[in-house]
Amino acid sequence: MKNIFIIIILTFCPLVSLLAQDKYEVFRKEMSLIEKQENEYRKVIWGENDFSQDYKDSIYKKHQVLVKEKVEFAKNAIRENRDDERFLKVLDIYVRNFLSLDEFETELKSFSPKVQKMENCQRYFEFIKYARINVPGKPCIDFEMKGHNGETIKFSDVYKKHKLVLVDFWASWCGACRATIPSIKKMYADYHEKGVEVVSVSLDDNKKAWEKAFEEEKIPWIDGSNLLGWKDPVVLWYAIRGIPHKVLVDQNGIIVASGFHQLGSLEYQINKYLNSHKD
Repeated sequence: MKNIFIIIILTFCPLVSLLAQDKYEVFRKEMSLIEKQENEYRKVIWGENDFSQDYKDSIYKKHQVLVKEKVEFAKNAIRENRDDERFLKVLDIYVRNFLSLDEFETELKSFSPKVQKMENCQRYFEFIKYARINVPGKPCIDFEMKGHNGETIKFSDVYKKHKLVLVDFWASWCGACRATIPSIKKMYADYHEKGVEVVSVSLDDNKKAWEKAFEEEKIPWIDGSNLLGWKDPVVLWYAIRGIPHKVLVDQNGIIVASGFHQLGSLEYQINKYLNSHKD
């Protein structure tokens, strides 16, 4: 009888694992179908085509409905699989952008204690901690990196010498980052004499690629990298989820603003600060 019991346990454990795996695989397959439909909608809405604007508008409405359904589908899958670490990824990819930091933290704490102790989950908790201090009015975190000449650049040594410093997190492989460089150059030309500096921090891990991009872009401001890629501690300290990522810091190391995704928003913040801090 004892041997039969052991056999049942040994048979049952892989079965439980398989069932858990099946739930995740089923989710992935069903989500892929939703995303396939979403991509079809995107081709109509934003692709190069001859569709009428009325038709595009009608598809846009369908796209918005589908996006909501996709998020709800992901949320339901997460609720039903709180003991499966892989659904942390589902939360990150499909739901996180629709949540506040508090809501995101609540979602993480809804996972089982076993999952919460895992490294992936702990990294999310760390991100939340740093995201809460990377807001306007809070002191920035000082950091060091190597310049192109191999010398150490300490961020605090830079911001203490200027009224404002724009920190631009970028990488050679980031097309969106490099696309913003011309606009930063224009801002730099307009405001550098007024006490505004730029410090770009590369998240490259390949020195040749970093050096090549620096030369191609003809970057005129301070640029450095520890060549650690996404493993650089500064990624966590500044709660960076993606690049380009920009932060404006004043002479005292206080965060003034961040983001600047809208055209002219950076110049607006610089003017606002300089006008309110005239000598």
